[in-house]
Amino acid sequence: MRTTVLVLTTGTKDRLALIEGLLKSLARQTVKPDEVLIATETNGEELTEMAGKHLKGTDFRVVETGYWNKCWTANRAILESKGDVIFLLEDDLYLAPTFVEEVLKVFKECPWAGCVYTKCVWVFREGAKSRGGLLGQLARALSKLTIHESVLPRMARRISDYLIEVPVFTMSVACRREALLKAGLYDTSVQEPILGEDYDLALRVRKAGYRIVQTSRAVSYHLTRQVSKGVAKYGKDPSKLMGAYETEVYFMAKNRDVLGVANVIGHAIYRAVEAIAWGVRSRNSKAILYGVAGSVKGLIKGNLHGP
Repeated sequence: MRTTVLVLTTGTKDRLALIEGLLKSLARQTVKPDEVLIATETNGEELTEMAGKHLKGTDFRVVETGYWNKCWTANRAILESKGDVIFLLEDDLYLAPTFVEEVLKVFKECPWAGCVYTKCVWVFREGAKSRGGLLGQLARALSKLTIHESVLPRMARRISDYLIEVPVFTMSVACRREALLKAGLYDTSVQEPILGEDYDLALRVRKAGYRIVQTSRAVSYHLTRQVSKGVAKYGKDPSKLMGAYETEVYFMAKNRDVLGVANVIGHAIYRAVEAIAWGVRSRNSKAILYGVAGSVKGLIKGNLHGP
């Protein structure tokens, strides 16, 4: 199987150090990918120079779009890739040395698998759920409303001591090219900021007849402080919370045939409540209004979209 590693990034200055770390980890793989493709909005020349420095002997390309839409950018890169298996990676990951090797082992062991999801370790734990005391307990109780905790765990099935069949994945996954194409690639009807596009793609991969297997032996490390990043972003421009929640709830609602209508509504309610926390963290009360509005808009748009 020919392999492509696709790194999806805005390419902005704040991402360059993270991308360099990811490229270093790719250079140290026990099994090298056949192709590395960096899909970026900007800084194509700098990324080309960086890749050439770290990926000697590996075929690589940089696709610079000039605009940022995760779904459009990813689809363009997938269609331009040469791999039979395509690794979909965020730019803030660092890969264990056997990452590629362990994923390819699973494809050989499970030839019926359309995608192999990896073990993604969040290095920086933030947010109320990670705290002790009453606040932490309340946050964990409320999180039971989310699709992540109300539905998805019940859809997992253990295969072996290190393999689990799972319903979804995020951007630390490898998929057969044919599975991505039959699923219709990413949904391009949404605009940035986009959240939840990978869950939507995963659910459509399964609807197309493929199964998703997660292995605990292929490990990646997620290096972004998501809460700190959100506080800075929503404090400056709280309207971005509306966009993020609208897209995520939309993706959930359009897959209500799999997830269940009541569970989707519960997820939208959770996001609306969570908007209060973002308003407090960011010290911008407008984030609360935008978050609630985004959840409602996504619920309506997703329900207007046929499952």
